[in-house]
Formats: sequence, C-alpha cells, structure tokens
Amino acid sequence: MNLSAITPENLNISTDRLILSLMTLTDLSNFSLLQTDVELMKYIGPILSGEDIKTKFLDRIKPFNQEEGHWLTLNIHDKETNAFVGSIGFKLDSIIEQRFEVGYLVLKQFGGKGYITEAGHAIVDFLLNQVMVKKVVAYCTTVNIGSWKVMGKIGLHREGELKSDIFVNEIWYDSYAYGLVNPNFSPAGLTD
Repeated sequence: MNLSAITPENLNISTDRLILSLMTLTDLSNFSLLQTDVELMKYIGPILSGEDIKTKFLDRIKPFNQEEGHWLTLNIHDKETNAFVGSIGFKLDSIIEQRFEVGYLVLKQFGGKGYITEAGHAIVDFLLNQVMVKKVVAYCTTVNIGSWKVMGKIGLHREGELKSDIFVNEIWYDSYAYGLVNPNFSPAGLTD
C-alpha cells in the first residue's frame, strides 16, 4: 500500500463534469450545509450543534497522518458552473488489512444526476491504482436506497447485510456492507 500517494496535490481530481478537492478552512459553510440537512442525514447521523459540526469539520480537514479512522473530505464542484454539489471522503479503515472506507453526501438539488457516481469512480480509482489498497468498502442503512445504488454503480459488491447494526436518530437500522477487492493487489506492494 502506498500511503505516500495521499497528498493534497494528488487529491485535486478532475473528471468529465467535476472537480474534487480537499476541503479547507474556507469550506465550513458547505460542510455545514450538508451536515444540517435533515432529510439527507436521516439515515446517516444526527444533526449536530454548530459547535459540534465545527469540531467534526476541523477533524476532517486535518492533513493525512496515516492514522486509522481519520476521514479526509473532498468538495465536489460542477466544472461548468463551479456549484458546490456535495462531498466525498475516505478513511483508512485498517493498515494491516490495507482497507479504506468511502462515503459521500450530495445536496438534494444535485441528486439523481450521476455526480456522486462520477466522483465515487474517481475516488475508488485513486485508492486502487495510486494508493494500491487491497480493498475499498462502504456501508449504509438498507433503507438508504440511493446510497447503496451508488455503491453498486462505482463497482462495489454487496457482501452482506447486518441486522440491527446502525443506531441513527433514535432508530436501529439494518445495514449493507459493500466492498471491492483490488484486482491488481500485490502482497509484495509498497508499504509506508
């Protein structure tokens, strides 16, 4: 696994319609917009206080330090209009298993247009081909249909259903686990 590939320069990613870039201090309002959308967060997590959102945001923009569990969050902007579409991120889930988790949020007005699928393809490609992870995973509640459909569209496969696994907004939900093993993974690959 090549963790040294995770740099701000490598995380300025351009796709056909999108620009992905690491969030910085100036992006708190965009982060808050997503985190305070009651409908968007319904199956993801609670609506946090302004102070808790700021704390979460400051953690998400910290430089990558190869620490398990730390999420890096990227802005998604439309190339043509420069409109903020949403965010996509990933975290080092396990160094030993060489596994990363991906996650994403999209503003309602940009949902259903393939933006998250396009951004997801770019992030999965980056993790598999530059970072050279063994596996990419993602999780969501079974009722979050849009999210698990994206997981399938970006090449992840449903690997299991976990019963009463996620407690969100005072309700227990079943969840789906999705994953993709890197077809080019080499156990003798680089490690940092």
